Amino acid sequence: MKEKYNFSARHWSMIGICFLLCLLANAVTSDSENVILPLLSDANGWDYYGKVLTFATIAGCTSIVGNLILGKICEKKGAKFMTVLSLFAAAIFVFLYGTATTYPLLVIGLIGTICFGQSISFLGANAIIASWFPYKKGLAMGFVTIGPPAATVMMVSALTFLINHVGIKGGIYTICGVLIAVAVLCIIFVHNTPEEVGCTPDNLSKQEIEALERGKNALISADSKEHKMTVKELVRTRAFWFIVIIIGICSLTQTGLMAQWIVRYQGTAFESKAGLLMSIAAVVGIFGSMIAGYLENKLGTQKAYAVLAIWFAVALVMNFTNIPILVYISVPMFGLTITFMQIFMPAFELSVFGRANFAQANAIIFPVVSICGQLTFLLISACKSIFGEVKSVYIVFAILLLITVVLALMMQISAKKQSR
Repeated sequence: MKEKYNFSARHWSMIGICFLLCLLANAVTSDSENVILPLLSDANGWDYYGKVLTFATIAGCTSIVGNLILGKICEKKGAKFMTVLSLFAAAIFVFLYGTATTYPLLVIGLIGTICFGQSISFLGANAIIASWFPYKKGLAMGFVTIGPPAATVMMVSALTFLINHVGIKGGIYTICGVLIAVAVLCIIFVHNTPEEVGCTPDNLSKQEIEALERGKNALISADSKEHKMTVKELVRTRAFWFIVIIIGICSLTQTGLMAQWIVRYQGTAFESKAGLLMSIAAVVGIFGSMIAGYLENKLGTQKAYAVLAIWFAVALVMNFTNIPILVYISVPMFGLTITFMQIFMPAFELSVFGRANFAQANAIIFPVVSICGQLTFLLISACKSIFGEVKSVYIVFAILLLITVVLALMMQISAKKQSR
């Protein structure tokens, strides 16, 4: 596969919109909550570190049920319908929690915001990219997944500035307005498949696509007309469980790294620099996303994953040492893997299940992976209780990542090798 971005204007427009969807998803969930929840707690006299954060955690876990439902909607109605629905619904629920004066309204608003906010990118954007870029998915996702680190770099400061000038409600109204505007944009410009507008996947000629489909290592995914698998068939596929374990561990490690970043450096010589180090990792992540996507396209999903998972594991071990030079080197290394899960979850799903069954597989895999991400807090708590330090979990993360390398290289994803 040639590493060329020879996409048409319509292909680039899909990449641009999906980038925006990923940026918004991050902005309305973790980034906006980090800014708004403390201010909302102060305004209402709520216990932020007690009740509010507990409710936010419960909302995150509960929202997974909604993701399962939205995944089925995406499969039945298409990515465009589900994305537009999620954008409008997210605007409603952001308004609910951002203007809440009671705990019940806060919880309902947070559940809806997390559920629909995550689905904008992990279900909607991923399904659009899978349909438009089944062969050059890495190149496309390399651009699209710039959204989350870009949101981390820009949105917290932008939201803080906005709220300081127009208040919490003004900030909430702005977020809701942007969500509605992007929903209208999607209604006008987004199409579920390139064929709907006379284009081809990846802007390849029909001859190039036929050659790829006939290729010795052609993926099961190559033919968009292939048999639709039932849920029973999906879960009986060994590669399905390989993906769940591999990407589940990715979610566990990535969530653990970012969610406990500040806490990890408390009581160390790096405490005063923790915020700066996180910003550096996020900035590097903007470029790291493109590098990771290029590697996926250049080396193939399995080999690229193995290289980056080992890279991530080495960075975790270096950071664990608390040796200043190694810690400082590990921070930009983290930047290269900051969108690890976002790139490789759809990459593995496409490699195994392709355009025909991507939406159905993603509808099941994404919620399960989300649960794995929530389990990171239990693992961190256990490691802190046993070893006395948050950083001890980094060694566990590194070991788990190395296990996923073995699994990724063992996985059989070609049409001839796939076992069920």
